[in-house]
Amino acid sequence: MRVAVADVGTNSSHLLIAEVRGAGGEPRVLDALKDRTRLGECLDAAGNLTPEGERRLREALTRFRDLAAAEGVAEVRVYATSALREAPNGAEVAARVGAAVGVYPVIISGEREGELTYLGAAHSVEFGPDNVLLDLGGGSLELARGGPERAADVLSLPLGAIRMTRAYLRADPPKGGELRALRAAVRAALAPHAGRFCPGPQTRVILSSGTAEAAATLLAARGDEAPERVNGLGFPVAALGAALERVRSLPAARRARLPGLERRADTVVAGFAVLHAALDLLGAQSFTVSEGALREGMLVEELERTAAYVSGLSPRQRSVLATAERFGANLAHARQVASLAQALLGGLEAAGEAFPPEARSLLTAAAGLHEVGQIVAQSGHHKHSAYLIRHAGLRGFSPRETELIALLARYHRKSPPKPSHPEFVALPPEGRALVTRLAAVLRVADGLDRSHAGQTRVRSLERGAGGWTLEVAGATPLDREGMEAKADLWTREFGPLRLVLAGAGILGA
Repeated sequence: MRVAVADVGTNSSHLLIAEVRGAGGEPRVLDALKDRTRLGECLDAAGNLTPEGERRLREALTRFRDLAAAEGVAEVRVYATSALREAPNGAEVAARVGAAVGVYPVIISGEREGELTYLGAAHSVEFGPDNVLLDLGGGSLELARGGPERAADVLSLPLGAIRMTRAYLRADPPKGGELRALRAAVRAALAPHAGRFCPGPQTRVILSSGTAEAAATLLAARGDEAPERVNGLGFPVAALGAALERVRSLPAARRARLPGLERRADTVVAGFAVLHAALDLLGAQSFTVSEGALREGMLVEELERTAAYVSGLSPRQRSVLATAERFGANLAHARQVASLAQALLGGLEAAGEAFPPEARSLLTAAAGLHEVGQIVAQSGHHKHSAYLIRHAGLRGFSPRETELIALLARYHRKSPPKPSHPEFVALPPEGRALVTRLAAVLRVADGLDRSHAGQTRVRSLERGAGGWTLEVAGATPLDREGMEAKADLWTREFGPLRLVLAGAGILGA
């Protein structure tokens, strides 16, 4: 099994492609790519991402998509952080880039970013019973506290290295007053929350991010010779203070010649100052550097999701998974659509709609295989999917069940079942009714992951006097559009379907 994940930050974007062989196996990195998108320098006076920033993002995700495809990975999971999160037009840019490239950058909160970064760091260095993580990006500083693997408390503050450089450090090298003002701003922002993150005697303090790695490289270097890896290296906080004093007096051109600072010379003074001020305020005495961060956390989470999905499959559903892999289907999308379809079916049944016992298994199989026809062609792939399913040799399914699965895949998009379709008409009446009703569910489930972002979760499905109300969380604008465009058959079979975002109002019918 192969997966590809990428994070889009204020300073740079990173792709990670990994493979796991066997249940419980350790991931093996196949390839990685870093793109210095520098979105932080592509903001207008109102904070909107400029056309130049959008171009850089589009080109970076195109490269990520192409490299992943070359490694046999159909989908790249992309999370965007501070730059898009805070830009007023961030969601619009994400939607346009997603539509153009076929890779949708999901904008995540600072808290979600901190949780994933903590997970990635915990799989890179040894965490103890109590740990405090500081992750400094270009736009924000995340602090997280938790146990050996998961964060229990996360805080995100707008104290990123690029942001603070622009706000406070105008001279080169920075003036003493500028640096004092920066440090005061860090202390003022963190002080109200310090009690949550002050380390105790047994607390491990971890730093992650490019700035932290640059500091570790500079501190561990022998002359001009930099260490190959800094993961797991520990230093006293005083050493970081000394490194700050060393770089603050140098102009950027001279800083760039120091080990580890070649590509961070313009922001490293602010970065070191933010980290040192935060550590000093918290009362930390030492820290350990982790090379694992957000994208490593994304990788761990994606593998955990897939492992949980596979472990819950019956033997014949494992045959479905093997068939999907054989035809190069997008397994992450298939898994998401199957999960959404099961939730929708459960909601229908809870509301009194009757389905035969086989319905859930057939719907899950069709969700897993609905896009296998793309190996033939994108155009008409629903018809190609039906043909491949009929002839794939699915294990554990009878010829009748295989035909029902094929027809469900056939009707996941485009035309709904019609009397002019010979394979559909050939079914007995109960078979036609089952295919039509399950296809209505599959179409809505597929629409709810139109972005292939894998973020939509069904909260509830309730029937009222005017039809059905579906409450979801995490849906992107493209997912919402996808659901509304594919609710036609549901409306015909069950009644009107209205979509509600958790904490928001009704979006459409």
